[in-house]
Amino acid sequence: MPRPLYPVTLINRHKLSNNTIQLDFQVEGEFDFTAGQFVQFMIDQDGKTQKRSYSIANSPESFHKEGHLEIAVSLVEGGMASNLFSQADLGLQLQMAGPFGILTAPAELSGQIVLTGTGTGLSPYRAMLPTLTSMAERGIPVTVIMGVRHRTDLIYEQAFRQAAEQHSNFSYQVCMSRETEVDSSINEFRGYVQQRFEHLNLDTDSDLVYLCGNPNMIDDAAKVLLDMGFGSRQVKREKYVYSGH
Repeated sequence: MPRPLYPVTLINRHKLSNNTIQLDFQVEGEFDFTAGQFVQFMIDQDGKTQKRSYSIANSPESFHKEGHLEIAVSLVEGGMASNLFSQADLGLQLQMAGPFGILTAPAELSGQIVLTGTGTGLSPYRAMLPTLTSMAERGIPVTVIMGVRHRTDLIYEQAFRQAAEQHSNFSYQVCMSRETEVDSSINEFRGYVQQRFEHLNLDTDSDLVYLCGNPNMIDDAAKVLLDMGFGSRQVKREKYVYSGH
């Protein structure tokens, strides 16, 4: 049975980084979702309907309070959706389907949880923040690892750093592949996200690792975890395919 379509209206847009924008949509109808899920927008082009998928970046609690969905969009040069969303006037109306996806927080966990993302792959973890901080308060170690090329590519950094400052079991780490200088005192590292796994004292029997973002990162990180002894049930993944956006 197909999911229902919800009319949405673009009510705000602002810049998150050099190549990322946030879109806020007002949603009509009884829409609900679980943190970590994504939606699809129906975009008409040349008489055909194109679908574009984006993770929801705000929590269900925020959605019910503020009344709008927040979506982070990584802009791709020449991309059909990128061109639309970067130039459209506020008031743009679209149809939205969803929610979809299983990249959601576990109901129970005996070990630690590591959430790894590149680019807008951090969006679902931002939506999970109330759940993640609650887990940290219950004594479950939570580690969020963000991977970017440059420091100027970071998004939602303040929210995660604030969570790390306020909760002793919450760690936020940043890996930058093309920065020559990093500050290890605030958990900045040179290189790639998968290079952090060996430093996390991971337990292949009880820990859970999430991977979200660039497909190449996910494939490389999954191989590292497999070589470490992780099974497929302990690695949850969601690939973002950027071409054509």
